[in-house]
Amino acid sequence: MKRSHAIVLCLCVVFCVLSGVMVFRDAGAVQNTPPATAPAHINQEELTLEQGGVKIVPQTVNTETDKLANWNSSDAKVAIVDDGGRIDALKQGKTTVTASYPNGETYTCEVTVSPASKEEEVDTTSTAIIANQDVLKKNVENYAAGVSKLRPYRLHVNRSQNCVTAYTYGDDEKYTVPVRAMVCSCGLNQSTITGLYSIGFHSDWYPLAGDVVGQYASAIVDDFMFHSVPYETYAKDSLEAEEFNKLGQEASKGCIRMAVSDVKWINDNCEIGTAVFLFDNDASPGPLGKPEPIRIADTTIKWDPTDDATDNPYNGKKPQINGAQSLTITAGDAYDMKRGVTATDTCGNDITAKMEVIGNVKPNVPGNYRVSYRISDALHRTASSDIIVTVEPAKTTEAK
Repeated sequence: MKRSHAIVLCLCVVFCVLSGVMVFRDAGAVQNTPPATAPAHINQEELTLEQGGVKIVPQTVNTETDKLANWNSSDAKVAIVDDGGRIDALKQGKTTVTASYPNGETYTCEVTVSPASKEEEVDTTSTAIIANQDVLKKNVENYAAGVSKLRPYRLHVNRSQNCVTAYTYGDDEKYTVPVRAMVCSCGLNQSTITGLYSIGFHSDWYPLAGDVVGQYASAIVDDFMFHSVPYETYAKDSLEAEEFNKLGQEASKGCIRMAVSDVKWINDNCEIGTAVFLFDNDASPGPLGKPEPIRIADTTIKWDPTDDATDNPYNGKKPQINGAQSLTITAGDAYDMKRGVTATDTCGNDITAKMEVIGNVKPNVPGNYRVSYRISDALHRTASSDIIVTVEPAKTTEAK
């Protein structure tokens, strides 16, 4: 190579690096710099996805995008790619995703599919947020075996935030490890007490003021206790549904109301003598945050949706995605991936705004595109739906 050519080449490389152009690997003809009319290209050389994961390959967008000929995966058993550059990771391994262009140029992205990570543990009968279950399990086992005299739990009630957080202890034997956050309703006008107390007794049903009853009561002090939202009678299908829909805000006469699954959890896990600390903290509900409450859409159904009773009509229910259907459009037609697709939660509430849509449909470019709709509701129950959008070439009108 002549010295003058070498100098020019070095200057081109420096310019490309500084301008961010060289973030792709050209698998076709060698070029120092792409011409101004170069087609769009993959702008990521390597990508790692977990098995089951989905990713839209980053691409440079310009007026030449429509000239893309096709996408290809070298090993479709590892991952597949659609005409919009959406990669679906199928199993562990490596594959090369290639974007090809009519002029023979190709741009590639090396894809590595790693094992799927362990799914986050959730409670699908409760809106509770749970964490640090490994620490908790060890503490529970040590307490049951007599290795430790420390009770596994301590309950903190943030009165101003209407949130209960359960803690366990760490290596320093201090109750600073949060394990469960639960939404609640404390007393109107701050009528719930504050201070440090302990659980005095448990009861599956307990009469409440106002000629109503509550499930899974756990006494704190005097007439203050944890219990469910009121029921009209000692029957699980007599819930005051309108009161249930107030969870997360002040609503009681002083007790701490909670969803059935959460007060049952306290009843089952927090033995008599477990410390309860009630306080105000306007700045934060707690280290795990405050769970989103579930709402009863049809208040004529007088069941707590978190109750695990076998005859609960909410048992087996889950979110629904409606209107997601594969379809064919003509290139140039207007298309919105969310149009006509809605989502409802376990209780029938509209949660379309929370729906995740994954896809990269190019309505001007003929091809097949995968689109996924996913939703998770306040009970951590999920739903998904996958469709194929086919874009057909526009029909040309022959001159007579």
